[in-house]
Amino acid sequence: MPFLIGLISFFSGVAIETSNLRILLKRHGMLALSKIIWVIIVSLIYMSLFGQDGILGISAVALTVALSGINPSLYVSIVNNYGNKIDEAAYGIFGIFSAPFLPVLVYSIQGTGNIDWMPVISTLLPLILGILLGMMDSNFRKVFHNGVGLLIPVIGWKIGQGMNLLQVLDSGISGIILTILFYILLIPLITIDRNILKNDGIVGLGMNATPGTAASFPLIIGLSNPEIMPYVLGAAAQLVTVTIITAFLTPILSKQLYLRNNANK
Repeated sequence: MPFLIGLISFFSGVAIETSNLRILLKRHGMLALSKIIWVIIVSLIYMSLFGQDGILGISAVALTVALSGINPSLYVSIVNNYGNKIDEAAYGIFGIFSAPFLPVLVYSIQGTGNIDWMPVISTLLPLILGILLGMMDSNFRKVFHNGVGLLIPVIGWKIGQGMNLLQVLDSGISGIILTILFYILLIPLITIDRNILKNDGIVGLGMNATPGTAASFPLIIGLSNPEIMPYVLGAAAQLVTVTIITAFLTPILSKQLYLRNNANK
């Protein structure tokens, strides 16, 4: 999976034209930074108020991981339908959210672990190489312009392969509650995209889906944070629920937002 993420980052980087780089960083870079800051704030407040046990059956690690991720294939599909080429190229920036970098960063700040920079390096390095390659010769954009589209089904298959629908039943109502909290707590990203950055909000909403790999993140965090281990199995089941629901609901919400934005056109 890290190889596929790095490959999409590379293809995204090749597609970026230097003239659009400033626009890309202004909008998508700001959204990525806003997500990092917001998730850290919300997660640390949740931990300080309710501890690792959380509330309503939602442990701190389950909430942190749910808020931290972006479903890569879903995001690319949404911006392919309702965004533009710059939005698609932004996957090179958003790719770090497909890895456990952000939840690991949260628990490092909380003081129970060490920061793992490898997910950031393995995502941003291919992006930078792709940008440099595109700058050297614009013909490379023609060669690799279908690369992202070809990888979407592969990543979708890989993510779907790791899902177990029976875990949704195991998570019960707590998985649904976590999904509701997920959408409520990430509304600020859409607000920032629309009201501060003056865009249509499609990218801010398209970011709101949990990757299928997220179910494995609690265990990754727990390996360096023994106090998290009792919550790993419950969090994993809840995260599968969030992943499946957001995989269906976020595209529907994105389409409705797109139709609303273009109602008068």
